[in-house]
Amino acid sequence: MYVIPNLHIVEWADLEALDISKLNQPGGKQELAVQVLRFIDKNGFFYVKGHGLSDKDVKRQYAIATEFFNLPLEEKTKYLANTAAGDFRGYKAKATGDLTSKDNDERYNIPKFTPEHERPHPQLILDHYEEIKEFSLHIHNKILLPLLRVFAIALEIDEEYFVSRHRYEAEGLEYLRYMKYHPDPKPIWAIGHTDYNTLTFLFHQPVAGLQVQTKDGWKYVRSEPESIIVNVADALEFLSGGYLKSTVHRVVRPPKDQAGRPRLGLIYFARPEAKVRLEPVRSPLLERLGLQRDVEEGLASVTAEEWARARIAKDHRFRAGIVKTRETEIIAGVHQKYYD
Repeated sequence: MYVIPNLHIVEWADLEALDISKLNQPGGKQELAVQVLRFIDKNGFFYVKGHGLSDKDVKRQYAIATEFFNLPLEEKTKYLANTAAGDFRGYKAKATGDLTSKDNDERYNIPKFTPEHERPHPQLILDHYEEIKEFSLHIHNKILLPLLRVFAIALEIDEEYFVSRHRYEAEGLEYLRYMKYHPDPKPIWAIGHTDYNTLTFLFHQPVAGLQVQTKDGWKYVRSEPESIIVNVADALEFLSGGYLKSTVHRVVRPPKDQAGRPRLGLIYFARPEAKVRLEPVRSPLLERLGLQRDVEEGLASVTAEEWARARIAKDHRFRAGIVKTRETEIIAGVHQKYYD
């Protein structure tokens, strides 16, 4: 599953790569902050290298994901997520019948390993619980938090500003996702959208399909074994006063030589703590550039958890056929845009 065939695809997006192993070097944080300033207000997709996870670590998680999706459906559906209530923890099955065109993927979301999220899991997950926990904690502590410090330095604010809003032990719906797209003849598998969390981490996956919207149109995102694809999401855009852009991306049907294969994904969604309000930071950099903004209308009283739950529940209503067209308003008059 890790051999990349001879893909007949055209343009790859030209993305920057942040080597976070430099953080341990003198001046490393400042060097990375300068690099961030070169691209982050234009394209919130980038690569992270030097992250401390081996190819073996990633393959191990993919092996567990494969075993999970091979479980009988009746076993997986014992652990259904309550997406109607805005809760993604647990399993989501792919749709059947008339709804198949809207929802052709399976997911299993494993939340933070804190007392708040203690819940039943399939025996397969329990058998590998400690290694899944170690993998998740590494992402949070060794990749997410260092990146948040780099962003803070770039914005010329306290280095711990974003970190203090992402404490692992605090309440919040951060999770690791195993995901499987089933082969589908339709050209677009996930319509262009932004994510609603802080940062999304996408691990190496050889079946092409992920595209990012650039000023020159949609371009494929290359997945390399040694790199993690990272994209900025809504919560970080709000918290950074709009400077760190929530990236528009989509998933399309893979090229012909891969179109008949399932597309397995390993993704980590980092989120702010549940009670964090989505207010923009006061930044000397933004003040100097004339970009300092006040809180987006409607968001002044909205927490990160309320924003996430509202988006999940809205997405559920469309996927489940409760509403026939996609709703645009998320919460408190704040709207979501969709992109073809």
